[in-house]
Amino acid sequence: MKKLCAIGFVLLFCQSLSAARPNVQASNFTVSQITCNSIQLNFAYGDGNARIIVGTEGTLVPSFTPSDDNSYNASPYFNLKGNTATVYTPNCFIVYNANGTNYVRIDSLKPCTDYTFTIYEHDNNGNQTLYNFTSPPSITVTTYCLNLGFTTIFRDSCERKNLYEFTSSSTSTIPGVTYTYDFGDASPTANAPFNTAVSHSYKNKSGVVLVKLSASPSMGCLADYYDKVRIYPRKVAFIDRTKFKDSIQCFEGNFFTVNPQPVPSPLPKSYTYVWDYGDSSGTEIFQKMKHSYKKSGIFKVSLELLINVNLKPTNCKDTLTFNVQVLPNPVGSKTIGPSLVQCIKNNQFDFDNSDNTLTYFKWYFGDKDSSDVKKVSHTYQDTGTYRVIHVAYAANGCKGRDTGFVKVLPNLSANFTGLDTAYCTSNNLVTLVPDSTIGGVFSGGLPITIPGFTFKPNVVGSYKLKYTLNTKYCSDSITKNFNIYKTPQPALGNDVISCSSAAVVLNANYGSGTYLWNTGASSSSIQVNASGTYWVKITEGRCDASDTAKVVFATVPQVELGKDTSVCKGNSIVLRATSPGSTYLWQDGTTDSLYFVYAPGKYWVQVSNPCGVVVDSVFIFFQNDYCDLFMANAFSPDNDLLNAEFKPVGKNISVKLFQIYNRWGELVFETDKDNVGWNGQYKGKDCEQDLYLWKLFYSTPSGRYIKKSNASGTVMLLR
Repeated sequence: MKKLCAIGFVLLFCQSLSAARPNVQASNFTVSQITCNSIQLNFAYGDGNARIIVGTEGTLVPSFTPSDDNSYNASPYFNLKGNTATVYTPNCFIVYNANGTNYVRIDSLKPCTDYTFTIYEHDNNGNQTLYNFTSPPSITVTTYCLNLGFTTIFRDSCERKNLYEFTSSSTSTIPGVTYTYDFGDASPTANAPFNTAVSHSYKNKSGVVLVKLSASPSMGCLADYYDKVRIYPRKVAFIDRTKFKDSIQCFEGNFFTVNPQPVPSPLPKSYTYVWDYGDSSGTEIFQKMKHSYKKSGIFKVSLELLINVNLKPTNCKDTLTFNVQVLPNPVGSKTIGPSLVQCIKNNQFDFDNSDNTLTYFKWYFGDKDSSDVKKVSHTYQDTGTYRVIHVAYAANGCKGRDTGFVKVLPNLSANFTGLDTAYCTSNNLVTLVPDSTIGGVFSGGLPITIPGFTFKPNVVGSYKLKYTLNTKYCSDSITKNFNIYKTPQPALGNDVISCSSAAVVLNANYGSGTYLWNTGASSSSIQVNASGTYWVKITEGRCDASDTAKVVFATVPQVELGKDTSVCKGNSIVLRATSPGSTYLWQDGTTDSLYFVYAPGKYWVQVSNPCGVVVDSVFIFFQNDYCDLFMANAFSPDNDLLNAEFKPVGKNISVKLFQIYNRWGELVFETDKDNVGWNGQYKGKDCEQDLYLWKLFYSTPSGRYIKKSNASGTVMLLR
């Protein structure tokens, strides 16, 4: 069931239906009836029970988005004063929230302003409203613009004879707008096409007249623009020309003085004098004109004379105009070129005065030299800044003097070092070192790397390498010649292993050039019968190169590990399989020529060279007892009970004196008892990890005698 409800100024059909979020947004979102301060938004319904429109000033989508479970007030007045809806973000308003009409007219907009509007469908369920937020349509519109204005130029502003020109400077985006003048004197109005002058004269009228320019249609914009024109009464002052004879003066020292005289009148009055000298220097209030001009030309001087009665201004004015002329400065046409700054090398400054009315001219160049030629060139012999003075007289009697400055800079040096006259081809970098820190450019067909200024001399040829320096004022260049010659490339090939007694031939494999072998031979190839390293040096022109090859005369390898061997407990044995020019492979994969044995077992080695492969093996047995004496070479007292103590071990060993010394010769342990070892401490503190020296005095039984012996060595304390 539907209920008719009033929300703000819009009638809504409220539905007492359960909440349901719309799925289809409004469409055909368009704008019409645009004015300077209003628009009309049009749209087609989506599937919601109502819709809400949010607007903001600008071209961005409004920053405010309605949220579910909220209803919002709306007002078509887009400003704080007329909008009764809540302002959710600065300058962001809800201009429509209804299910009635499919359009809304929005007022209180600004002229010439962009506005953006977004429309959302919703189910119109009060404080439980659900909105469709999916791709809501947006539109941007610009309100119409109308800026009125005109400029006024008076050809004559006297009461009896006046002529004013009015030119419209108005702009507008309103289609078909027309402009009309009302001249303020009850005369007919006149249309005013844009940028076209309209002339008007006032009859029997003086004073200030208000001129109005109107636009139609104005579409809500300000439709009228006003400006004033002044019409001066009859002449109230004059200039006595007989006393103003110097209206033409030379530029140097020009100074104009004029004393205007008011027209005699029986009425008591005073005057205010306002001068405009015609040179954009502004106006001044003096009775007499006293002015000096800073440039030559003809200047239109105007004087506005205002009548005052009882020291109060009336609206009675007069304007006097006359011309004064300032003759050009005879030195004003001087030129110095082609540049005011040049390098001393080939410097030449051209001095000229293009004024054809000169009768005298003089140049002082600042280096004690001068010239009385009107157009002259001058070269300076030293660097520095020179003050140039120019003096000239014109046929009209004017004189002038002017000062300028020219600067002569030191020469640039494009020289560089690091380049030899000849190279043999290689990939070694050649580094060039310019004298100047100013970056220059190398040219000449070589790939020069900058920064670094390096190249590789790897292409045979004759080259001209040019280095050029350029600055704003100076330049210099230098060219150096050099050659790149071919480097010979001998190729003896890989090292040779020969398994026969026949001679081996070594060939340099290069065509031209001269040869020198380390054997003294000079042929392109040699025969060798003995093992050794051989080299050949090839020289071609001014370039040479060498190559080396190793020759080995070999036989089938030989290996003899020896007979099966028994070793005392605690000892080790080294197996040797050395055979020149061979490789080795032991039973555990190691490849050294020596193998250290610490455990019993069968050990074998395979020895290979290009001439053959041989294998040999041996059995190593270890006894259960030590021999006379065994001393470990390292121990680790780290509380793991493994190898934690260093002491003598042997068969029937009787210790007489056992001592340990550190690397500085200090005694850190001593005992004369059997089976007593060092725990790695000294005076109850752990000793550092290091190499220590031991000495042992002991005895062993020998038949019915006692054999006394001593031994010494080193042990590594590990932590």
